[in-house]
Amino acid sequence: MKYSEYNYERTDPSKVKSQMAEIMDGFTKAKNASEQKLWMDKSKKVFSDYETNSAIARLNFNRNTKDAASVKENDYFDEIDPNMREISLNWAKTLLAGKFRNELEESFGNQFFDQKELELKSFDPKIKGLVEEENKMENEYTKLIAGAEIEFEGKTYNLAGLSPFHLDKDRNVRKKSYTAMFGFFEKNADELDTIYDKLVGIRHKMALELGYDNFIKLGYARMQRTDYDHNDVAAYRRQIVDHVVPLVTKLHEQKKEILGLDHLYIYDGINFKDGDPKPKGTPEDLVKAAKNMYDELSPETGAFFKMMIDEELLDLVNRDGKMAGGFCTSFPKYQRPYIFSNFNGTDHDVTVLTHEAGHAFQTYSARHQPLIEYYWPTYEAAEIHSMSMEFITWPWMEDFFKEDTERFKYLHMVKSISFLPYGACVDHFQHWVYGNPEASPADRKAKWSELEKIYLPERDYDDLEFPKSGGVWQRQLHIYQVPFYYIDYTLAQVCAFQFWTKFNADRKTAWDDYHRLCKAGGSLPFTKLTDVAKIESPFKTGVLEKVVGEIWDWLKSVDVKSL
Repeated sequence: MKYSEYNYERTDPSKVKSQMAEIMDGFTKAKNASEQKLWMDKSKKVFSDYETNSAIARLNFNRNTKDAASVKENDYFDEIDPNMREISLNWAKTLLAGKFRNELEESFGNQFFDQKELELKSFDPKIKGLVEEENKMENEYTKLIAGAEIEFEGKTYNLAGLSPFHLDKDRNVRKKSYTAMFGFFEKNADELDTIYDKLVGIRHKMALELGYDNFIKLGYARMQRTDYDHNDVAAYRRQIVDHVVPLVTKLHEQKKEILGLDHLYIYDGINFKDGDPKPKGTPEDLVKAAKNMYDELSPETGAFFKMMIDEELLDLVNRDGKMAGGFCTSFPKYQRPYIFSNFNGTDHDVTVLTHEAGHAFQTYSARHQPLIEYYWPTYEAAEIHSMSMEFITWPWMEDFFKEDTERFKYLHMVKSISFLPYGACVDHFQHWVYGNPEASPADRKAKWSELEKIYLPERDYDDLEFPKSGGVWQRQLHIYQVPFYYIDYTLAQVCAFQFWTKFNADRKTAWDDYHRLCKAGGSLPFTKLTDVAKIESPFKTGVLEKVVGEIWDWLKSVDVKSL
């Protein structure tokens, strides 16, 4: 069945409420754990249908934010979201109070029940109105960013369409493209400030209503983090400052030599004088190369990617009205994932085909998990599969980059390690924001500039006023829409680096470890999943230092001048 043939219908919360009332009654009256499992199966179907319809509505909106019908359906699911959360909350209460909970935990593990405990801590019917307001403000940001129309060199571009010019060989073109991009943000600065100010206020009110001092602990509960807290994250960020920032500073100096420049500005994003490596061929060529790659990687990935093509579960090319960025979503009812991206002719087109395919392969591999909650792991664990797939597929990069393959690998590694300080900066910023909810937009921008000096000391915005004033974070979707979802990428990146080392040593054993991790889905929390994968938790003292050392050894072995 192709995506276009999927059955879509609006979920009726009143109907779901009635169905779940019957299920909860049956679960409560069940005479043993086996009977309770049957009622859990019935609930799985109800929530699978809802999550599938919601995913279709939201995907269609992201595919065309200017289509009135898609906007209407997306808005509808935003409106019913609080009601559905209340239904889910009541189901969680019923599950946690079950007479045979110990036996169910033996069957399903603790993670499911730990997640339900966090669900109780992160929602209550009294904040339904605030949830609805939050959804509306998040969509305001989506529409503003997706609707960008930026004049550049006589043509009109959206943000994704403009980005290839950021990597042009001509420094003047790069600066002009950055000027145009930040011009859009400056033009909409007041609206961006207002949207975020409202979101912070809404989230702080939610936290107070639920008995928290501020949004930080509520944010962690919403992210379903069961095995670490903000103190662990703060210690991890300090490791990044101690071990990664100095390495990135070395790479910054090396880049100046490669480009023959005395000083680097924000618009000097390229890594080679004659331009960064670009994939060779059309989008169709890239998909064909990806199919060959996944066929050769393993029987499992070969069958998986063939299915993605045959069932039209890929939307890869940038177009007007399409939301920026890339993501993977899934449809539990059909047990299928979907990859969304915006090809723009840069090396990112290839990393999307590996990164998002890693997500998709993981959730597809976990489709036989007994609980819908186990199809996906928590956010930080989910990124292990995607970021690791980027490195697992290195042996096939020649199919995409031809003579620029070694140049791509060097660039990929440099960008990956250089990302960690930025990711930590975003996380530190959000902890400060929600710890200081009364701060003004100007205060937030001043704090961002202060944190940049710690995590990104080499950044120089030249005479670009918007980023110089501390506003560059406003182009980061996660800060607006998924609070605290960003350090996750850095944690997973450290795990992915370990998979890179494992695959260099023994590909078969490493693949077995990776595939086992994918199949485990979300049945365990982050630090337990690292055990399943036979890698070390990034929170463990010394792990980051060791990983950075291995990367630096590899980078030193590369003859950069020959690239």
